[in-house]
Amino acid sequence: MKKTTILIGIIFITIIFGCNQNKSSLVENEFILKGETEGIENDSWIYLILNNETVDSTKIVDNNFSMKGVLEHPKQYNLLVKNTQNYSRIWLESGEIEFKGKDGKFKDAIIKGSNSQKESENLWKPIWEYRKRRDSLSKIVSNDKHIDSLKLNAKLELEKVEQNRLKIEREFIQNNPKSYVSANTLDFYYTSLPKKTVSELYNNLSEDVKKSSYGKSIQKFLKLNKNPKIGDKYVDFSMTNEKGKLIKLSDFEGKLMLLDFWASYCGPCIKEYPSLRKAYSQFNKNGFEIISVSEEQTKERWLESIKKNELNWINLWQNVGNKADPYLIYGINGIPDNLLIDRNGIIIARNLRGEKLIETIESNIKKPAGNTVYN
Repeated sequence: MKKTTILIGIIFITIIFGCNQNKSSLVENEFILKGETEGIENDSWIYLILNNETVDSTKIVDNNFSMKGVLEHPKQYNLLVKNTQNYSRIWLESGEIEFKGKDGKFKDAIIKGSNSQKESENLWKPIWEYRKRRDSLSKIVSNDKHIDSLKLNAKLELEKVEQNRLKIEREFIQNNPKSYVSANTLDFYYTSLPKKTVSELYNNLSEDVKKSSYGKSIQKFLKLNKNPKIGDKYVDFSMTNEKGKLIKLSDFEGKLMLLDFWASYCGPCIKEYPSLRKAYSQFNKNGFEIISVSEEQTKERWLESIKKNELNWINLWQNVGNKADPYLIYGINGIPDNLLIDRNGIIIARNLRGEKLIETIESNIKKPAGNTVYN
């Protein structure tokens, strides 16, 4: 009887000691991601990506994989299987997190063990309905075959849908000040909101969240953003060109300047290349300059696109995508976008396209300083 009691006690102590040992073996802020897949080819590579950079990768063996790492705070990552359409966004935080995804349905994966993931899913449930409606209306607006009245009505409805979506996100951020999901959402949409609203939402965040990478990004936006309007003087900035030389916007003061925002993966941007080439060829000799700022994620793609599409004007790039200083300064929330700046440094038009771009440049190119045609 006594031996049995002692044996049970030893087993109990061993179990407790073993559990404590497992917990103590975890590094502070360490995550362990355990994945289970269905229908994925054996030995397929799966990548964990943050800010378009691979932070970890491993092979899926017998429909299982695992990854681990240390986080400064909860962050949203992309999980991608190489050479497939299997892609999912996942919030990682300290502790053990489970991922279950089927081939072709990674976006519907079941993710457990992450409170931030739950918060994100709660936020996105109502938004998905707005996204479906937005996509449907966007097709009508962009279809040249539809009559103007139909496109106008769709555009007005689209604006309402977007405002409703932003309202859901604002309320979530307001009601969840300790959530890193709130900070990430505000960091993504700050150029879509009035600066005053961004400032109020940021100030409401907890101090820990403000110190996160998302919080610091919002703080940078609030510091840099000027959002100049037509009739305002341009705001100067500096970035590097293809050769790594630092170029300032003010280097071209005294010329008629088109400040252009674009990326190689942007379909509407590609559509505008012919107009930009035509404008540059026709007016550069008369004191017209294009300064293009790309939100390209990689330098290689940026350089390749410049060469391939003969974008032979001033091209600038910073390796932070649409977090580059000019995007924050001018409040760019979609591309393509551009600002036409006269010889006096005054913004005289914005978001010009096609023949309208050519006509506006032509009407201003020969005008001396002090004589401007606003659009």
